[in-house]
Amino acid sequence: MSLFMITAAVLGTLGGWVATYYAPLASGGGVTQVMASLNGANVPGLLSGRTLAAKIVGTCGGVGSALAVGPEGPMVHIGAGIASVCALYWPRKFLCGDGFLGAREGEADASAASEDEDSEDEDSERYSTDGEDSDGSELQSTLRRRRRQRRRAFVRFGESAKLDAVLLELASPSTHREFVSAGAAAGLAAAFGAPIGGVLFSFEEASTFWSQRTMWRCLMCAAIASFVLALLDLRGNPGMVFITGDSLRPTTPRDYFHQLPFFVLVAAIAGLMGVLFNQIQAWTSRFRPSAKNKVARMFECAVVVLATVALRFAAAEFAGHCMVPPDTWVKDDFGVRFNCAEGEINDIATVFFIYPGRSIGWMFGMAEHVWGEAYGFTAQGLAISAVCYLVMMALAFGIAVPGGLFMPSLFMGACTGGCAGLMLKASLPEAWDIQPGLYALIGATSALGGVFRSSVSLVVIMVESTNGQAFVFAIIVAVIVSNVVGNYFAHGIYHAELSRSKTVAYLPRDPSRTLEGKTARDIMAVPPAFLPEVAFRDDVKSLLEHTTHNGFPVVDDRGKLAGLILRSQLDVLLAAPPEEAAPGADATKQAKLDLKMRTAHIQRVTKGATPGVAAGLLDETVDAIEVERLMRTNATPRRGALTDPENDSNDIASAFASPQIDIKTYMNPSPLAVPLDFPAARAHGVFLSLALRHLIVVDDDYAVRGVITRKDLIGLNA
Repeated sequence: MSLFMITAAVLGTLGGWVATYYAPLASGGGVTQVMASLNGANVPGLLSGRTLAAKIVGTCGGVGSALAVGPEGPMVHIGAGIASVCALYWPRKFLCGDGFLGAREGEADASAASEDEDSEDEDSERYSTDGEDSDGSELQSTLRRRRRQRRRAFVRFGESAKLDAVLLELASPSTHREFVSAGAAAGLAAAFGAPIGGVLFSFEEASTFWSQRTMWRCLMCAAIASFVLALLDLRGNPGMVFITGDSLRPTTPRDYFHQLPFFVLVAAIAGLMGVLFNQIQAWTSRFRPSAKNKVARMFECAVVVLATVALRFAAAEFAGHCMVPPDTWVKDDFGVRFNCAEGEINDIATVFFIYPGRSIGWMFGMAEHVWGEAYGFTAQGLAISAVCYLVMMALAFGIAVPGGLFMPSLFMGACTGGCAGLMLKASLPEAWDIQPGLYALIGATSALGGVFRSSVSLVVIMVESTNGQAFVFAIIVAVIVSNVVGNYFAHGIYHAELSRSKTVAYLPRDPSRTLEGKTARDIMAVPPAFLPEVAFRDDVKSLLEHTTHNGFPVVDDRGKLAGLILRSQLDVLLAAPPEEAAPGADATKQAKLDLKMRTAHIQRVTKGATPGVAAGLLDETVDAIEVERLMRTNATPRRGALTDPENDSNDIASAFASPQIDIKTYMNPSPLAVPLDFPAARAHGVFLSLALRHLIVVDDDYAVRGVITRKDLIGLNA
């Protein structure tokens, strides 16, 4: 026991350390953060290579430390991280830095470079004919190496139209989002060996925006992940949760007719276990140390690991029952002896000290056999195991160690359903043909549904991972009952976490009832901060400093909506030399700035999101008078106003005037706008269906009256 506890403590501390000090975003399962990212929230560093490495190491440590966590949730995060890193690698390599400029300006210097090469070739020939053997050969090799380096350097962005289109497509946020969706599907498919289930999980839970192209990418990635898993899996099992022991007899219409009420009852009980865990987790989250208190987080990890190991040993020692397992199960190395006599096994130790997937498979394998013959588990042992595992799940979920809830939920549900099945088999006549393993399968599915509230994807995942096509009806019953019971009490664990989170902004798929009867006029952010098509540099800088908007409507000389420009684009314009950002700049300079704007999110040139950037709300320190002054200052300069010969002060003004910024060239000329009486519930649907971040509200004259952001809708949905 001492060696077990030391090993578990070391692995758990390792997992907690990488998620506390190295990459804090690697803690937990990571599914909720991936969902928020795919919903449109900006979570810096969530899908970086640093977080990915920490997630892999931390998950190995957490799963190996005997904590009640599983690798399935982190696999979704890992798959999304791999997809993000792969999608952005080549755009960062070719588009960031001076690659674009070098490709364009390199064309102008191509002739000079060729002349230099010719002169260098002549020099090398001269040295070779002069008899300078040693020095000449060394110089020739140096010149050749320089020519090769120069040729390689010329292979940059801008030389191939097809390559440019592919790189810019990979750098676009929409394509990156599709890759992350495909990575999440592949991660779950690799975790369960369920390719179709992974695609449906990405569609039903992870992804907010979906298209046929996204579906094809998810299917291809999930299929490849499952294929690689099958190549590496030496056991040859169809899924990660495979049925062992006796083979379950396929259910017949007679079974459904007799046992359907018991199916529903067991599914409801297991679903309530999942709901109970959600409620306990919501309560315990209030007492967890914050991420800023790193020492307390590490101490919590060590305490939880030691408490989990102690609870496993205590349950096996004081509540375990020694029994003789069936002969057919002994042949497959079933059971853990744990202080029992030769030929006997401890039922609770068998549950707690075997890989959870294999323990669940043994529970599923409790089929019908000779009446009165004992199984490898007892009803009392499974009941105690279910309660103890519920406690261990509540302790483990929320600490810094990376880990998910898929496998623990299956385990807890299988214990609950298996216990009910054994009790029914002992109570009912033999003619009922009760298979306790079938009830364990129903319980596992129901507990998973009670925790997560998935529906179609859960059915397919359970069928694919258990190879249980013959039990589809029982699985569907379990999913329906658990969702009905769970939704009666509260939301699933994912949406409950997102609603409580203070770090990410998640827009739910269904509009809140508070939006009923409201219009865009009621929910828009006012006063609107807008810009002219040509603005003064100092005024733009002042506006960015005094507001936290992420997007600004652009108006023309008549005050009507002309376009939309983002804060990141304005940051690029302010960082550029004044002559490059001014109206009438050279086309090459404009193309350079446009490329920087389109790749700003991968170059990390922007200042980063401030707490109110996504909200579209003004800084509390700025009053309405200051905003009105900024709006008047940002009026489009009248042509010739600074050079009016009738005004003597114009010469001085022109000498000291702030440089102008060309906004019209870089703005989005066709932003989506809605009238003041546009229904708020429809605005919610437009945001989700079109993946919007800003929705401009205009009046009958097409003048900007306000802006609706995701944060405005999230506040009303809270």
